[in-house]
Amino acid sequence: MKYSDFYHLPVKPDGACFFNAISGIFHLENKMKKVKGKTITYKIDPKIWLKESLSLRLKCVQWLQNNPNYVIKDIGTNIKSEILEDLNYNDNITDKTLKGYFDYMKTLKGYAGQIEIYAISEIFQRNVRTFIDKNGTLSNVGLGYEIVPKDIMNDIYIYHNLGTVGNAKGFHHFEILFPKKKAIIVSKSIYMKQNTKSVKSISKKKKTTRKLSKKLSLRKTKSKKRKTKRNNRRMIRNVTPIRKRKYII
Repeated sequence: MKYSDFYHLPVKPDGACFFNAISGIFHLENKMKKVKGKTITYKIDPKIWLKESLSLRLKCVQWLQNNPNYVIKDIGTNIKSEILEDLNYNDNITDKTLKGYFDYMKTLKGYAGQIEIYAISEIFQRNVRTFIDKNGTLSNVGLGYEIVPKDIMNDIYIYHNLGTVGNAKGFHHFEILFPKKKAIIVSKSIYMKQNTKSVKSISKKKKTTRKLSKKLSLRKTKSKKRKTKRNNRRMIRNVTPIRKRKYII
């Protein structure tokens, strides 16, 4: 796949980049609408981004807590084993138990990785695919999870930044990749204007249609009245007055 076929949107490197990226993608998808044959959407507002990201994080942790024995496709190990292995290398978590891991992941600074990718993929029944840019081509970096057939319109794409992010060098950071084929990303102001125009045009069409239908019904009524008058006149003409009739006895 070509890198140029995707929007690459930055995400704040605050420890919650994975959930920020996923919630940002969901927002783009939820706001898609058709205007004059083209699908448009707009980026999530920073004011609600934190709330949406946190809600997704808690949903993810809840799934992990409820499914410790979930067997990972093509690997054979389960969630519990993956977490315990991660705890051996994760210096950010002092409590080396399942509870310690879950408590850490519930915090805003809890950095998500492959384990959380499993959870998101299963919760939403969608593939999560991660890439880097290699000379204009998207190259897979090993992270991700595929549980359904590949579909560019349904798969979740994430950019995995292995370079410098802000002041942090060599930082593992997730960002948004959104297929241009899916929708055109515009500013919120343009998006809202398009929405207003479409509503006005629809209401105008309804009004004109009602006026035309009224006119047509009036015309039909008038024409019926005229036909009735004409028929009555013809009947009167064809009737011979009684006094002029002659009777043969």
